Amino acid sequence: MTNTQNTETTAVIRTDNDLWQQLLERGYLISPDTARFSAHWLHEGEARLDGGYYTDSVLAARRVVTDGGFYVVPVKRVTTDISYPGRFKRVYAKTEADGVPFLTASAMLQLRPTSNALLAKQSSSLESCRVAQGQMLVTRSGTVGRCVIVGRHLSRFAISDDAIRVRAKDVPIGYLYAFLASWIGQTLLVKDQYGSAIKHLEPHHIEQIPVPLLPEAEQQAIHAEVMRAYALRDEANDLLDAADALLHQELGLPRFDLSLVPYLAPPADLQTQVPPMPHPSAFAVNASALAERLDASYHVPVTRTAVRLMQQGKYPLIPLKRMVKSITIPPRFKRIYVEKDYGIPFLRPSQLPQLRPYDLDYIAESTKVLEQLLLREGNILVTTDGTVGRVSVVTTHTAGWAGSNNIARIKYDTHQWSNGYLAAFLSSPYGFYQLTREIYGGVVDHIEVSNIESVRVPDAPPELQIAIGQRVVTAFEKKDEATRIEEAAIARLEAILEQAVSSI
Repeated sequence: MTNTQNTETTAVIRTDNDLWQQLLERGYLISPDTARFSAHWLHEGEARLDGGYYTDSVLAARRVVTDGGFYVVPVKRVTTDISYPGRFKRVYAKTEADGVPFLTASAMLQLRPTSNALLAKQSSSLESCRVAQGQMLVTRSGTVGRCVIVGRHLSRFAISDDAIRVRAKDVPIGYLYAFLASWIGQTLLVKDQYGSAIKHLEPHHIEQIPVPLLPEAEQQAIHAEVMRAYALRDEANDLLDAADALLHQELGLPRFDLSLVPYLAPPADLQTQVPPMPHPSAFAVNASALAERLDASYHVPVTRTAVRLMQQGKYPLIPLKRMVKSITIPPRFKRIYVEKDYGIPFLRPSQLPQLRPYDLDYIAESTKVLEQLLLREGNILVTTDGTVGRVSVVTTHTAGWAGSNNIARIKYDTHQWSNGYLAAFLSSPYGFYQLTREIYGGVVDHIEVSNIESVRVPDAPPELQIAIGQRVVTAFEKKDEATRIEEAAIARLEAILEQAVSSI
């Protein structure tokens, strides 16, 4: 960055699309690689000197907002509260009667967040961690700027202090969300992040972001579509709840709880001690059951307990490989990423549980193993690396996308909707613990096709599989329909703003 005059500053940027070319033609850029902007930008707010604050995308986003001819106000003018709970000592409870499920900021971005942590009801910070329907949450640590609107399902949880709470006034929350979730809003959010190893965002950064106010009718139309998407996500969660309840009820399986695992009792002298001394979860393993595995996690009796309970259920157990047509994992390959218009959407393992796939990449159609990477409608997806055991179903929306080689594809086409039954089972503790027991690897966890094939599944009659599976498949269709609706609403807002700038 160099200072050329008292009133102007230049910054090195790229010009790689039509918008950049328009800025160049109008004199905002002084060459394809450099941009000119007023020096007062250097003195605004926190007087930032980091180059990321003045990149090409930031320049373009600011021009789209300020030069479109719409009335522009800072976010603080259209909100009543932008805040987050301060840091606090987290007091956890052991039972749901004494606590509220507690989520991290990354978990709140999932369609179906779950939590093993319960924030104690006696905690002084519980109320400040609660969220209400209609609020917007923005991640403020790590990957900053991710936005989510609190729906019926998410409102059941307490959320950590890594999420900034935003309440809208004067503009519909769906419209404000669509703007902040657009490339324009995301660019303006991320430019203010600070920190070295871990990035952070503060409420005052969000407060100063300029928001262009489209005509009221457009605001309401965009808001309606965003809220329709979130309603579909709540419906999807209702269907998954119903499928899970039906699975446990009809298979004769109790709700799995770690208290069901028969760990060794503590020594008698510790049982009588006052106050009682905490006792670790200890267990014994027969030498004949080692199976050449000496890692303790393989022998924790959680999986054995799950299998024993399934054996007491209504239906016999069979290996997964006997139920399905195929289980495949694509080979490793050289990833050639391209622009959206020239490639195929590429799904990563971390994106399977998300409300919608954030930061979706696109790979070249010339990829050598593309045929093995393509997702087929009805396939069940299981993550095999990193966070193992995440499950999803390929819908009409994601069919034809490419998927990572860290995702296994399970083809189960014996009966219509049965893929949903299998997805429901693998998502339950009875399937999940069997999958994760087989994990191996030092730095990165991993499982193979043979590990998935060995999972034992209750051989339920076809009509029961269909009853459960139909709910699951419909839920995933609603999830992906919500993504399509939301992205269309965001694209509509972006198009209006970009067209307003190009017409000047």
